[in-house]
Amino acid sequence: MVERLHSPKSITSLDVLLNDLKVGTMVRTPGDFNAFSLDEAYRATGGFPVLSLSFRAATGGLRKDPKPVSRALPAFFANLLPEDKLREAMEKHHADSVRAGNDFDLLAALGSDLPGAVRVVPSDGTIAVVDDGSKSKPKARFSLAGVQMKLSVIKNTGKGGGLTLPLGDELGSYIAKFPSTSFPGVSENEYANLALAAAIGTDVPERELVDQSEFAGIPEEFNTLSDGKVLLVKRFDRGAGGERIHIEDFAQVFGIYPSRKYEGATYHDIAAALGVAISSAAALEFVRRLALGVITGNGDMHLKNWSVIYPDAGNKPALAPVYDMLSTVPYLPADTMALSLAGERSFKALGAPRWKAFAHRARLPEAAVLKAVVNVVELVNQHWWTLPERNTIPEKVLERIDTHVSLMVPILGTCAD
Repeated sequence: MVERLHSPKSITSLDVLLNDLKVGTMVRTPGDFNAFSLDEAYRATGGFPVLSLSFRAATGGLRKDPKPVSRALPAFFANLLPEDKLREAMEKHHADSVRAGNDFDLLAALGSDLPGAVRVVPSDGTIAVVDDGSKSKPKARFSLAGVQMKLSVIKNTGKGGGLTLPLGDELGSYIAKFPSTSFPGVSENEYANLALAAAIGTDVPERELVDQSEFAGIPEEFNTLSDGKVLLVKRFDRGAGGERIHIEDFAQVFGIYPSRKYEGATYHDIAAALGVAISSAAALEFVRRLALGVITGNGDMHLKNWSVIYPDAGNKPALAPVYDMLSTVPYLPADTMALSLAGERSFKALGAPRWKAFAHRARLPEAAVLKAVVNVVELVNQHWWTLPERNTIPEKVLERIDTHVSLMVPILGTCAD
């Protein structure tokens, strides 16, 4: 039997899978409306394994299918796609088969390697072709959410080693985050902040700094044209054998589009959702991570930088490892919190009264929240100043981080009073 091949631009229906289980169908209708419907057999299971908490009703069952969306995907799927410059680069990479700005085209093109365990394939058994037939050269088909130039890569263990892009149906097992001309030392900054998070007992993925010379075969459209180290982070949505592990970020949990990731919810909304979906212990671990970001000056802790993960059978979420943990204040001195913490975004305003208000709104015990904040303050003071990885950060960047830490420690320390 001859395989039928279609360009993503001509595909009108996609089966949505969790690993190999069909959970629904995405259809492109005339007029460029995109409609997602859950599969009846999946509904009969009660919605397990879980695709998204956003599809689940407060009563525990599944919601009605979302309404069709004009010229966009439903929010859960829109959050699977790259944004801004990373999206522009991927659209350029697939210029022959993907129309700029068309979410359905891009989802069809990248559906074999999306974040988490979601896959999309043409419903009629065809194969979405994105390769350049004239050159017989496979294209990169991974999707990573976010705006920073980052690539899903494979670490070669054979002769010569090195790092390359997964091509065709290969799956990447690491995320490579490239340096920026606008933010000097950003790779080292995040590397040290992740090390600090690990030092205070937070679940952090494996990470290392590597030279750009270790990469081979990176297409020109993904070149950042900037010098410096690359931060390499082990993907926690991929298992040791390359299997997919499902995750979703909090923009997906709340059904919010990426364009509203800085305003669609607050930190107490995330904590309250964790308390209901997982446990109060998970919500308090979120508080610890939030306090760490406040102390180090991370103004980019938006909805897409917090996730839940679905281990084992995928029926119950857990708090995912921490990621995108860096200090933004060295580059944006007037930066503030990405979301509201009990009505405040200014770092300097986050003393004990704000955390007490946060605890009330998140429906968490006030004493437990204050204790968690104080614990992080003590641990940061214990580990940050002698952390070996801080020596990788450029001097001026480190000075600004240190200044912010010195400012915030006594402010958050008021939680002990």
